[in-house]
Amino acid sequence: MRRYIGYREFIQRDQRSLVGTALLLTGSHEQAIRLTLWSLRTVGLSWPPPPWEDSTTHAHIALYRRFLRKPTAAGATALVRIPPRPRLLVVACLHDGRSHGEMATVLGIPVETVESEITEAVATLTKGNVDRLKTRMATAAGEASVPDLTARAMGTLRRRRNRGAFLTTIAALVPIGIIAAFALLPQGHVWNSALGERNPSPPTSSPEAARVLSSPEPAPGIQPWRAPRTSLAIRYAVPEGCSGDAAPAGGGSTQAGKVVCAGWTLTLAGGGSERGSADCEGPAPCPSTVSVPDAAERLAHGDGRSSWPLSPAVSSDGHRIAYLSAAEGRYVAHDLHSGMKRYLSPVLVPSDTESGTRVSVSPNGRHFTVQLGTRRFRTDFATGTMTPLPAGRATAAEKAAGWLRETYRAWRDSPSGRHVAAVGAKGAEADGLHIVDARSRQVSRRLPLPSMKGATKAEVVGWLNAREVVVKMTGGAGDHPTTFFRVDTVTGQTHRVTGLADDNLIVLGAVTAS
Repeated sequence: MRRYIGYREFIQRDQRSLVGTALLLTGSHEQAIRLTLWSLRTVGLSWPPPPWEDSTTHAHIALYRRFLRKPTAAGATALVRIPPRPRLLVVACLHDGRSHGEMATVLGIPVETVESEITEAVATLTKGNVDRLKTRMATAAGEASVPDLTARAMGTLRRRRNRGAFLTTIAALVPIGIIAAFALLPQGHVWNSALGERNPSPPTSSPEAARVLSSPEPAPGIQPWRAPRTSLAIRYAVPEGCSGDAAPAGGGSTQAGKVVCAGWTLTLAGGGSERGSADCEGPAPCPSTVSVPDAAERLAHGDGRSSWPLSPAVSSDGHRIAYLSAAEGRYVAHDLHSGMKRYLSPVLVPSDTESGTRVSVSPNGRHFTVQLGTRRFRTDFATGTMTPLPAGRATAAEKAAGWLRETYRAWRDSPSGRHVAAVGAKGAEADGLHIVDARSRQVSRRLPLPSMKGATKAEVVGWLNAREVVVKMTGGAGDHPTTFFRVDTVTGQTHRVTGLADDNLIVLGAVTAS
């Protein structure tokens, strides 16, 4: 257990605060201990922590998420009688000291929702007296009976390690058995385990079978991309550009679903970049670029004249990227820190591309959602589990897409899909930045655009998190005709962002204001 050096000290240091938080959430010492052990195990499975991770924060966030997945309540206190999510927000923000923005990111909800639910809960519990509620929670948490959980937590990790070794052995033996079975079966036959007999392989020459089983042909010479393992983060991604017409010559319906243009460039920064070149001087992090040649940029529509534009999805921390692979004909995701790769969709068929395709990533960077026509798939990157989503589980922005196209020239939906950011409206002057509630289809906020002398055009590039967007201003005077601004959609405050490329299309990753 040498890899767990320092883990015992972490448990002994943080177990009291974790049990106190869990007791406030559940109202039961037994359930609080169980919830705390779960969070300790979650931290232990990735021990030792990377340099950029705070183990205490990791443990608390794991405890929050576990509580929301399986909320429990015992006792007769006023706190446990309010709904689970407002209860969690009150405890996390008023007792544990988490910020509203941090909890909005953790839960994937707007900051205004966090603020409104906390305000309503405080009004219910103490008629708006925040200090009184903090005192009551501190007293209740301080009365928690906290046994030493070190032995129990370490025992859980030992059992997990032994179980993992056993499953690894089984996983190594299963492929050997499958290969042996295929080697022993005669060619042209498959084994039907339900009937216990060999059946002839079904023919694949029929047009319908070919349509279902065939996959888009990759562009010549393109190979699947292998992500470099690096501590750097993706700051932004830009397309490398298509040459010639978007759709290939000799189009027609047979071209539907074929990648006709591929290649994106990632700009990386942060994480202790190495210096030493003439182009990398000064206090700012040293950027570097990486080419992803198999990331699709355009997908043939099938009419021989047009194609769908495609964009990758980059997590807000810049660690992960997902895109349609031109080499494999399916959506994939890569983690640059671990080098891990996940498949996010089955191989595309022409019917998947009739209305375009899209990939998006959750605010915490863990879940990727792929839309293929009427089909939707959600993949948990941590486990690799791919789940088909019902057709009705679309975000509010996706449901309002038709209305948005009629109202705005261009827009960007928030990570939660609840809000949309756009500049002005069709047929009107650029009267500011519109923040639209996609459910009600009403403009909830009109914010002034950043001030820039000589600017003639403004557009929303994308959302950084649940409350901030990046706006691109072009046509300015002087040496900087294009400038990017980071706009807080709640307060309207703006900050200039430097180091972004002046490209027609840019996908944001880990972007910070200068």
